[in-house]
Amino acid sequence: MGGKLSSQQHAAIVSSYLDGSSMTELATSFGVSQPSVKGLLVRRGIPLRNKVITVRANAFDLLDEEACYWIGFLFADGSVAAPRGSGQASLSVGLSLRDVQHLIKLRAFLGCNGAISESPVRNTCQFSVRSNRLASRLLELGRYGPAIHADLAASVDFWRGAFDGDGTLGRYRVPPTERYRSQVGMVGSLMMMEGFSIFLESHGFRRLRPRPTKNIYQVATTGAPAEGIVSLLYEKPLVALTRKHETAKRVLASRPTTIN
Repeated sequence: MGGKLSSQQHAAIVSSYLDGSSMTELATSFGVSQPSVKGLLVRRGIPLRNKVITVRANAFDLLDEEACYWIGFLFADGSVAAPRGSGQASLSVGLSLRDVQHLIKLRAFLGCNGAISESPVRNTCQFSVRSNRLASRLLELGRYGPAIHADLAASVDFWRGAFDGDGTLGRYRVPPTERYRSQVGMVGSLMMMEGFSIFLESHGFRRLRPRPTKNIYQVATTGAPAEGIVSLLYEKPLVALTRKHETAKRVLASRPTTIN
């Protein structure tokens, strides 16, 4: 916290914690990170409350729409780490601080009461959970290969989740005119991009093959095909990253109206 908060604010944090506020709540209220709050409490000799972390370990067992979405999102932005010693494997995901509400939705889906750490200085937020069953299930479904599970590969919810993690969409002006053109693109491993290409082809979007870009691959297009992909992914989403869903609605609203 070094110098960011006054001594009165430090005292308020200690008092609020003793009155029952959580470290996460205090970090959010005072605009600092949770580790900073914990460090202050430890330095002041305040006994920390033990918290039992809960998690719905079977959350990915049934591949329904919501589970497919979050699996896709974690395939794009999440990571699975092997257990340390006698501990459990973990899965974690970090996002820009502006998307913290999305991590709150993920935490709720997993039935977890663990903290989401926020770093205003780095403008990031992080969520992780320990569960051998969840981690094993993601690996079994193909998080790191050798192939994406067939039910996921055919799921629009899975690909919307992946696109929310690693995709871009929007409109750009075509110079020298004032016309605007829609565009979409997603980056990832060759396995993921080949899977996305095959999925799109099954819905009528042909010749969108992965292209190498640096050490990853990309599938991208513009114009009417881009608008069609946005419609496929975001027309009626059960779950979606709010800011991308809002951008998708603007893209779809800009489509020319066909008069029969």
